[in-house]
Amino acid sequence: MGINAEMVTITAGLRSAGKLTGRSVVEIGAQDVCVVKDVSRAIIVQHGFTESRTELDKAADLYAALGFDDYSCIDASGEYGALVFDLNNDIGKTYGFRRTFDLVTNLGTAEHCFDQRTVFKNLHDLCNVGGVMIHALPAQGNVNHAFFNYHPRFFVDLAAANGYEIVLLAFTVDYKPVLHTYSKEEFRKWDSHDILFYCALRKLQDREFTLPFDGMFSAINRIEGYHDTGVNPLSTEFAPYLKGGNWENTKGIVTEQQPDQPRRGWLSRILKVAGGR
Repeated sequence: MGINAEMVTITAGLRSAGKLTGRSVVEIGAQDVCVVKDVSRAIIVQHGFTESRTELDKAADLYAALGFDDYSCIDASGEYGALVFDLNNDIGKTYGFRRTFDLVTNLGTAEHCFDQRTVFKNLHDLCNVGGVMIHALPAQGNVNHAFFNYHPRFFVDLAAANGYEIVLLAFTVDYKPVLHTYSKEEFRKWDSHDILFYCALRKLQDREFTLPFDGMFSAINRIEGYHDTGVNPLSTEFAPYLKGGNWENTKGIVTEQQPDQPRRGWLSRILKVAGGR
């Protein structure tokens, strides 16, 4: 995805508030700096940093301006001096890479990796205890952009399973640089729009990565090894919602006539198409 104005704002804001410490950063994905240099400089100064660099065109320079002078990135392209690792593989076991960092970023990268279990384990393993992982990933729309979009509850269950502190949940709409604080009602206002979701998580414990189990079903889960928060997401801000209707399609009932689609004979036409006749 690249580093945009929202990412600079989030990083500078967490840094100036003391919620993001240390000096080392690793990015999965060799990120281009998309934000205009003068905008980056204004955001950095606004958050109390003295910006004396004339060039902010590279990710390493931008992070250095925020106090992260130890920069690494991982990318199959090898661009910007990236470590050439396949994030579908456990990078500790496959490449012997076991360094940890104060800030780990996932800016539009994980959705391009097919093995989601492994890529999020890699992110976990790359992060120091007390360090922060910042995700900026597609949540809605962005059709054919990559393999996956991510629901807000994905991050909540990920945090619950691994004991992460949720530092920030926000989103942007249609690639406009305005951060909206997440709430279910605010999120659903933007149905049918392209939404990027931003999440900052702090790793609090030195422990192995744990796979989440969908919290909607955790109370009835009898599989050993999964974390149960005891909180039913159906009663929280992360409950699912429908854009109208009550699951009529599961009952085979047409309750609303669609344009150019007569009610009668719809099932026979579908069966005819499916059967190739």
